Amino acid sequence: MENVRKNIIVPLSFIAAIMLTIGCINLPIGYYTFLRIVVCSVAVMLIIDVAKSNVNYKLIINGLIAILFNPFIPIYLHNKTAWMIIDIIAAVWFAIQGIGMLRNSNKQRQ
Repeated sequence: MENVRKNIIVPLSFIAAIMLTIGCINLPIGYYTFLRIVVCSVAVMLIIDVAKSNVNYKLIINGLIAILFNPFIPIYLHNKTAWMIIDIIAAVWFAIQGIGMLRNSNKQRQ
């Protein structure tokens, strides 16, 4: 599981963070649909990964992000400023989780 975490989940969390940051720019609707798919997928992967360690606050935050960005029943806020704030907060959250997983994998190797 550690290889999956380091080789797949960590890079995807950073990719999602970058995509969320780019999402603050006015882009075509197709980008935001793709962003929803990526962010929801990464949040679900993080939920599965974190569920094994019983860290409840991470489960709750990733669950809220997955619900907010789900592509199946989209939530429309109709307010670009609100989405920009949510995008930045989610980007920082994914980056923090990616950095934390990298640090944990490096500590376990030593």
